[in-house]
Amino acid sequence: MIRVAIADDSPFTCNLLASYVEEGGDCQVVGFAHDAAATLDLVQRLTPDVLTLDLQMPGGNGLDLLRQLAAGPPVAIVVISGVTRLAAATTLHALELGAVDFVLKYTPGAPVSRTSLKREILAKVKTAAAAQPAVRRFGIVAPAPDAVPRAARPSIRRPVAAFGRQIVIIGASTGGPSAIGELMEQWPAEFGLTCVIVQHLPATFTAPFAAQLARHARIPVKEAVSGDLLEPGRALVAPGSSHLVIRPNGVIELRPPNEHDVHRPSIDVTMTSAAEVYGASAIGVILTGMGNDGSEGLKRIRDAGGECYIQEPASCVVASMPERALERTGGVDHIGRPERIGQWLAERSRT
Repeated sequence: MIRVAIADDSPFTCNLLASYVEEGGDCQVVGFAHDAAATLDLVQRLTPDVLTLDLQMPGGNGLDLLRQLAAGPPVAIVVISGVTRLAAATTLHALELGAVDFVLKYTPGAPVSRTSLKREILAKVKTAAAAQPAVRRFGIVAPAPDAVPRAARPSIRRPVAAFGRQIVIIGASTGGPSAIGELMEQWPAEFGLTCVIVQHLPATFTAPFAAQLARHARIPVKEAVSGDLLEPGRALVAPGSSHLVIRPNGVIELRPPNEHDVHRPSIDVTMTSAAEVYGASAIGVILTGMGNDGSEGLKRIRDAGGECYIQEPASCVVASMPERALERTGGVDHIGRPERIGQWLAERSRT
């Protein structure tokens, strides 16, 4: 049984979330808190497995509360986030501070229904309970495992792209914002590869996410728009709720998803287009995340002669995306923590 605590200043919201969480029978709500001080006391007294946390509660700043919680008993945190860009920026900062994931609040007119919220909150609470603790490791580089040998390659490699040098496609989901930040911190200002980032995020979150990365990275980072030209030394972030496709002339095209597309944006879509356009000059990276998005795209890059990297599963918040990618490709070039992958790519840029 997963023990869950709920922190929200609204008793109605607490009761509503409790009904969602307990509906499947796998979770038990052990307590409610309506302000920052009560949340700290609740976690310390009852040591729940998961805490759902509204960052906008009386009695303190939500991000300061997260820092205080990090010093107490271990608890996996799922943030209940607003849908505005300001709320998105705060939630992304919360993910940097160790929150496992977030769920958008239900508000009239918002792009989320009560039914989907119920399904999502239950799924993410269960995922958080099983997740690895998310710990930032500024300036610490874990020993790199040996490169993983490739299986047999196609005997004929496709020609490299005529524009740019090489392109790096980075795909991530749960735990990805921190992992991508750790990876990019290793890149120098003269990093010479083209980069596209596909992180599973809602539409209102990807511009703040790009801005967050830009504050820490030494290269320019922006949210992609249709018509952007791929350029060495710049990173583009795929917008939420659109698929990013690379055209043969190196121009970005954004496509609306199909009704039944689960992942928006899709890592598979972007990696497949990179393999078709860049051939052996494509580099694919799969980081932490839930599900199997990216496994087919990484295989397409590998089949085209490009290089493939995955995050070491033990360092992932959720390891299923790297694990599925490794199974699908049958072997990759390197497995390592995000910062080590960043160093490998920096070395690749210099050579």
